[in-house]
Amino acid sequence: MRFPYANLRKGQLEVANFIRSRLGGYLAVKAPTGYGKTVVALVGHVGSGRVLYVVRTRNEIAPVVREARNLGASFTIVFSGRRMCPLVRGAEVSPEDFWLNCRLLRLKSMCPYYTNLKQVSQEELLELLNSADQLDPHVLASLVARELSACPFFALSGLADRVELTIATYPYLFNETVYSTAFSDVGLDEFYVIVDEAHTLVSPQSILSDSVNQSVLRTSASELSRHGYGELAQQVKHVEESLSRVTFNKLTRVSKQSIGVDADLLRELEEAFYAIRLSYLQSLVEVGVEAFARTTSSIGRLVKFLALATKDFFSLYTQSAFDTFRLHALPLGYEPMRERLRLARGVLLMSGTLPPKDVLDKVVGRETEYLDVEAQYGHVFPRENVFYAVYTSVTTSYPLRSTRMFMEYAKLVRSVYESTDRAVLAVYPSYEVMNEVVTYLKDSISTYVESEKTKVADIEKLLAAEPHTLINAVAGGKIVEGVEFRDSSGLSLISAVVICGIPYPSPDDYVEDFREALRSEVGDAADTLVMDVQASIRVTQSFGRAIRSEKDRAFIVLADRRYLKKGFKELLGLRYDAVFSNLPSLLSRLNDFFRLNRAK
Repeated sequence: MRFPYANLRKGQLEVANFIRSRLGGYLAVKAPTGYGKTVVALVGHVGSGRVLYVVRTRNEIAPVVREARNLGASFTIVFSGRRMCPLVRGAEVSPEDFWLNCRLLRLKSMCPYYTNLKQVSQEELLELLNSADQLDPHVLASLVARELSACPFFALSGLADRVELTIATYPYLFNETVYSTAFSDVGLDEFYVIVDEAHTLVSPQSILSDSVNQSVLRTSASELSRHGYGELAQQVKHVEESLSRVTFNKLTRVSKQSIGVDADLLRELEEAFYAIRLSYLQSLVEVGVEAFARTTSSIGRLVKFLALATKDFFSLYTQSAFDTFRLHALPLGYEPMRERLRLARGVLLMSGTLPPKDVLDKVVGRETEYLDVEAQYGHVFPRENVFYAVYTSVTTSYPLRSTRMFMEYAKLVRSVYESTDRAVLAVYPSYEVMNEVVTYLKDSISTYVESEKTKVADIEKLLAAEPHTLINAVAGGKIVEGVEFRDSSGLSLISAVVICGIPYPSPDDYVEDFREALRSEVGDAADTLVMDVQASIRVTQSFGRAIRSEKDRAFIVLADRRYLKKGFKELLGLRYDAVFSNLPSLLSRLNDFFRLNRAK
């Protein structure tokens, strides 16, 4: 397979050959955003067998589609069946409700789109995917429904045994049930697996976790009681009542046995959920197929949660917030992900922020063949385009947090913002710290503060109207992970990043349990894995928002004296350009940096 571009970045051909010559092993490639990892990975794989390329979010499917077309590789896409279904488009239906409704409609031959699959050939589907001028996965799924009147999910997932490349989101690799729903005819051992943004593996809770709130438990009990499952309703009420007295806003461990969460409860709830939904089919003629497909129930939400919560390697934690609580099922260790990776024909892990080889080997449980592109072939983008400054007058260390310290951070962030004419990204270790600092920022400046309701589109709209905006974000949140903001010429809109503190995971029972679970396997390295490695990845992800191409320039402020710790600096893999203990000196160097770059 040849590259589709005449001009290659340094090392691209060599990296592709590195991959192709080692297919079947555990490979790892670290290269910065903008290097072209996707095309390199595809050139290294396509033509050697089936490839499953997984990405974290639906939005990340489009770039892979673009490169597959450029290479002339046959491909298909698979993401949320609920989002692809033409019967429920725009409706708020939970995944568990959707899949049960879908299953019943298919069994009764009542879904017209599924029934029409028999009339659609794979050649028609491939032609549609290859000829469409669209990259957006939602649009491509809609085309299948509109042009071929067929079920997008089963039509596209059904191509997996025919095409060279299947592009899917993480659950279609790491969740066995989700995988088997989509690829029942293709074993994972038939795929070479490419994991994009593989630094995410260090935090398994970001890939495999689930939670329910008090309302789900309460409504489930009510539904069960209403349909004649009184005893089962009491069991669910017991779970709710056992947790309703929780007042801690940090994750607090709770025993499965003490609240009655076990495989028996899951089995009984599954049977009740299916029976109740099956009874709704009797009214199908009156309500119609589309209305039935949108039927919802809290019981289904609870069933999905318990399916994960009752598995090995998962423990339960509760958390109080706004006079209610949420029950979380979280993984203790990396084994659930390792099990899935071991089944693959071969594995390639890629990211611009992969942890060092010795750390990654511990995460995946075996030795990787590891290639750091910049260490091997030199800087991909000119090193002088970025200035890394450490500012030592502040820290978010818990014993030193105070009103004065938050005011110092606000002064720093505001001063950097006022010294630039483009967007500034301020990143905080938690919502708590961010909200404290934002309190002391001037109301007169254009600011955006991340919340749980944040949508990337809202920030893009704001930056289009006012490019000189201060964006306040939380490390590991929606803004910092895998998002880029560019102007019409392709340049990054973010000229400076201020990382306020070191974004260590908040100390709670889950962090403690996760660390202890790893300690028996990796010894003292558990502390580094759970705390320093996760924090270092969040840091590098943060300043990666500013540098997206060789034309971008950015001033990065690492605002915490702890960045001088040797071990943490080594994890970051950075050479600091300067260390400042006073703000005027830092601002002077910032102004010099941008003045010199404007002169170029």
